[in-house]
Amino acid sequence: MKLRKSIITIAAAAALAISASAQQSGHDNYFGVSFGGGLNTMLYKPANGTNNIGAGFDAGLFYARFFNKTVGLGIGAQYSWFNASALYNWNETTNGLVHVDNPKVTYNLTCTYNNWNERQNIGVVSIPVEILFRKTFNDRWSFIAGVGAALDLPIHGKYIAQGGTYTTTGVFPKLGSYVVENMPEHGFSTYSNFTNSKINNLATVGASVIADLGGRVAINDNWGFYFGAYFGYGVTNLLKETKDNPFLLINTTDPSIIDYAGTFDSNQTKKANLLRCGLKIAFDFGWPAAAKEAPVEEQLPTIDEQAERLAREAAEREAAAKAAREAAEKAERERLAREQAVRDSIAAAEAAKAAHIADIKNRVEHTNFYYEINQTEPKINRAEHKAFDELIELMKEDKSMRILITGHTDNLGKAYENLHYYGKKRAEALKAYMVEHGVDASQIDCESKGQKEPIAPNDTREGRAKNRRANIKFL
Repeated sequence: MKLRKSIITIAAAAALAISASAQQSGHDNYFGVSFGGGLNTMLYKPANGTNNIGAGFDAGLFYARFFNKTVGLGIGAQYSWFNASALYNWNETTNGLVHVDNPKVTYNLTCTYNNWNERQNIGVVSIPVEILFRKTFNDRWSFIAGVGAALDLPIHGKYIAQGGTYTTTGVFPKLGSYVVENMPEHGFSTYSNFTNSKINNLATVGASVIADLGGRVAINDNWGFYFGAYFGYGVTNLLKETKDNPFLLINTTDPSIIDYAGTFDSNQTKKANLLRCGLKIAFDFGWPAAAKEAPVEEQLPTIDEQAERLAREAAEREAAAKAAREAAEKAERERLAREQAVRDSIAAAEAAKAAHIADIKNRVEHTNFYYEINQTEPKINRAEHKAFDELIELMKEDKSMRILITGHTDNLGKAYENLHYYGKKRAEALKAYMVEHGVDASQIDCESKGQKEPIAPNDTREGRAKNRRANIKFL
């Protein structure tokens, strides 16, 4: 392991390291290999622990193309190795578990973690793309900087619990909160065995912002050596989904088997980001672009040819100006047409809404709500109920709308009671129904006419039934 880490630290990073393609002056194309190492880690926040950063390495290939002496574009492919760890000191309780030895009795399991140290490592294949900036001092020395982005594809990941202990304790509430511990044959004991397992909760693709900075020295006309620093931060979540699994999973078939989920495959963290930061070296091979043919010396145009060219250019400018004016006028006409269409649409919607409100008002004002003899609760049939419900929704939407509910009676009973009790109670019952369904009470006024305004003769049963009513008017 120590030997591998030494090789990793010496060798690291690539593709991002496109900028490692520092160049000899005159060279336009560079191809090479880069290595880098340093702070290659995962940043996350465990719910019940602490995240500790780790070291890693990068290695890959790159190609760079410079379009002039200063600016170029690079692309590559690299493999990156990331390390991080988490330390846990906490208690985790899972309630309502059923033990296989006695399936009729449930128990609560408490897992106590004492300096439990979990280390994670992840391998990622990246495709970086960078804009390159070059400052050449002479034929030997160059300064290189790059900035861009990379696609990250996690291809594997593992974790290992490499330190500390956890203790499992069972409490059986139905048995008088009986506590079970130090019984490893039943899964209740202290464990220090270390688990090494695959991380399953890795996203399929991610993205990072990247940058690097360094210098290049030419070894000969083609080969060069680069040394510098690199940085990268994963702007996307390394985890593909949020897990609800507890940190420790209990095997319901055999409680003595404890399945350790790990930080990324449990509910300990919802987000993890990659971080690259370190030093790198690169070796590249550069070559110039294809040689350009020397330009053919042109003959000077004659006076007539110059005049013809000037006239043609003037005509082209006039045609271009005319086309620009016509395009601007067309765009303005289209803009005005769109604005008019919007105004027409708004006016039509407002007119339709006003017509709908007027229809509701008309139907409600022509509706009487009838009552049984000596009753104050109205009878509302299906047709009335629809119009009434529409009125309620309209008043809930428009707080400025106000109505007057008038209660009426037949001529049976005492005129004083009809005026001050039955007529009033019938109007207030209708108001209470509307308030109960969301209308503000301040929008509704009530009055009673008693037996003063019959709409049918009171000398028949049918006439008196019509007179026992309430009606609505809009204020």
